[in-house]
Amino acid sequence: MRLKNSIKSFNSFIIGCLGCQLLLISCAQPVNQPIVETNRKHIPSEIIFYDDSLGAQIITDSNFSNVNQLITQVEKPLPIEYLIKAIRPNMHDSTLSMVAERINNEIAPSSVKRTLREIQQKDGAVHFYFKLDTTYIFPLLRENIESFANNNYIHALFNINPNPPEFDQISASTKLDLPIANLDIPTKASRLPNALRSYRSGIHRGIDFFSNWGTPVMSVADGIIIRSDLSYKEYPADFRREMLKRAALLNRTPSDIFNELLLGQAVIIDHGFELFNGYRAITIYAHLSDINSEIKPGYKIKAGEIFAKSGNSGTEPSTLGTRSESHLHWELILQNQNGEYFFGQNLDYEQLMIALNELFNN
Repeated sequence: MRLKNSIKSFNSFIIGCLGCQLLLISCAQPVNQPIVETNRKHIPSEIIFYDDSLGAQIITDSNFSNVNQLITQVEKPLPIEYLIKAIRPNMHDSTLSMVAERINNEIAPSSVKRTLREIQQKDGAVHFYFKLDTTYIFPLLRENIESFANNNYIHALFNINPNPPEFDQISASTKLDLPIANLDIPTKASRLPNALRSYRSGIHRGIDFFSNWGTPVMSVADGIIIRSDLSYKEYPADFRREMLKRAALLNRTPSDIFNELLLGQAVIIDHGFELFNGYRAITIYAHLSDINSEIKPGYKIKAGEIFAKSGNSGTEPSTLGTRSESHLHWELILQNQNGEYFFGQNLDYEQLMIALNELFNN
């Protein structure tokens, strides 16, 4: 705010000084010289944005017509996504949105504004030149991008081994059914494993299949039910917000908050050691709106068997009594003697999409 006010004060000072200078020049006429009418060329006020959008120019007349409104437009913060794309042009769009979500919380809006650099008079017009300080913001963006790529996040609910298996090199003994019929694997990185979840200071470990409220949900493989929240009741909105504040203080999602609060109404299925050689596999189905009454711990379920309906339980809209943001949150967790891992952990976007397409019957 201090920087913004300083820039505005500086702009006003420069414009004021230039205006006084022009006024003095216009008044400095010889005493007895007759006033000669001149046909002044009309100069419309306009903004010219440069091709890279990092710079801009305001052209106006000596009266500075509409210059304050034009300066306001030029000084609007540039989108973080655009600046990231300028320094990392090959970054996938879905990864870009995920990185930008984090960086937006780290960088002040004042640092991504074009600022006034120069004022000139040319052919009766006044030119204001603005430019983004790339010598400051570009190194800062690169630092944040590198931090994002290298940061080892704390994943709650399970004891995650920091050295997960190569998920693009292991395969299931049989391909899995998709948990919702006629709904493909999403392509947005924000709906896939490894996406940031800033609202709970954590990271996404599964896939969000967005679907209408009440869409049938099915098991991806044979297994046995080990959790079924048949008697689930939604938590109050204030309580949920308070728990998320506590998660923020820890800078991670505690296992109890994730497991008991954020999953909402959920079912967990144990698929044993048959799906992945050397690993026990379990799948999690969360944010449900209804579970079939026979789905209880110990129930043996078949691949493709419908057992629940999608919803938004455990989300903020649900605590507020609405059905918005309805989707199925699905996870595949693999366990061995060294630790527990979510499928796709630490894979980049391209590797992740290949691994997921190999995992499911599309």
